[in-house]
Amino acid sequence: MNESVWSPMKISIYRSFWICAFLSNLGTWIQDVAASWVMTHLNTSPLVISLLSFSNSLPVLFLSIPAGLIADQGHRRKVLLFAQSMMFFAAGLLAYLVWQGQVTVASLLSLSLIMGCGFALTNPAFQSVLTDLVPNQMHTSAVMVYYMGINLTRVLGPTVGGGILSSVGPSSAFLINSVSFLGLIIFFWIWPVNTGLEQTKKLETLDWRFLFSFHNAKLWVEIFCVTFFASSLWALYPTRGRLEMELNSFQYGMLLGSFGLGACLSAILSEKVMLPGKTKKSLAGSYVIYAVGVGLLGFAPHYGFLYVAMFLAGIGWLVLSTLMNMSSRQITGKSHLKATMLGVFLAVFYAGMAIGSVSWGAVARLSATTTALYIASLGLALIGITKLYRNWD
Repeated sequence: MNESVWSPMKISIYRSFWICAFLSNLGTWIQDVAASWVMTHLNTSPLVISLLSFSNSLPVLFLSIPAGLIADQGHRRKVLLFAQSMMFFAAGLLAYLVWQGQVTVASLLSLSLIMGCGFALTNPAFQSVLTDLVPNQMHTSAVMVYYMGINLTRVLGPTVGGGILSSVGPSSAFLINSVSFLGLIIFFWIWPVNTGLEQTKKLETLDWRFLFSFHNAKLWVEIFCVTFFASSLWALYPTRGRLEMELNSFQYGMLLGSFGLGACLSAILSEKVMLPGKTKKSLAGSYVIYAVGVGLLGFAPHYGFLYVAMFLAGIGWLVLSTLMNMSSRQITGKSHLKATMLGVFLAVFYAGMAIGSVSWGAVARLSATTTALYIASLGLALIGITKLYRNWD
């Protein structure tokens, strides 16, 4: 990466934010491995296991838009502190229940839902803070460097999580996640907010005109359909790896580690792949690559194939999630209610994830995990091929 991409890291407040966010995301990935591992020990139904992904995604559908609007009314610090504290206590309670051997399917799903609520409340304001910490000309770089950090945690988190599971048990993983929220809580407590950004903003018709245009409606439909099919991997990889392939804790952790390696490869190639003039083609290509990963996850006769499947899915996921986010930010550029508009994007994105997760879990229960993954792979591949055909010069 050239110096311009990493230039936001020269700004001390952005660098502090990035480090705190990195540690928090690292804790989240460590917990994700532990949570799915614990769930597969509590219940072996693909539908019940898929509810774990569903409980994390569902709150975003209902809370992200109101959370964004509240943040835009000058309450970002309060929203962020409340949400981060909520996740801190929920993760800590989960660690205690697992340590005491008192965790149940209901308590695991309930506390996952609470942490999903915290994520939903946090993300719109969090995403707007991300670019407020740097000058306008660094916005794109700031988003890119942030996502690089996220994808580095996707490599380290599952690997560390697998090691923690096999050495000291899942309760320690939940405790580490709880502690990881402290950095952001401290940052948002002392963050020197620009008073100009905290002034109350009135909701105007012009702010929503772009949202309901035909062009943007097509974007929302595409995002929903893609995440609906893409959610199959997140909902079913625990069943496929832990139950059907009988992976041990370290091998299981390496599944998400392979996903993160693929995402890191995309990040390295991002300057060539994610060019403004190539957005539609890059998105189409990422859909197809992710679809291949999903299909291979269903086909895999050996755990080595699972790693290849997750690696390919990681390549596609970084591109599609980043470019979808950037496309939505282009819309927010025409409105001063940036957090609210980002909340709309997150609501659509996670609506597909939430509805898709429980849907693919139901399909897997009625037929087979491989069948659900094959259908999802085919659907996503068709979207990608169609988009690529329409935008081919």
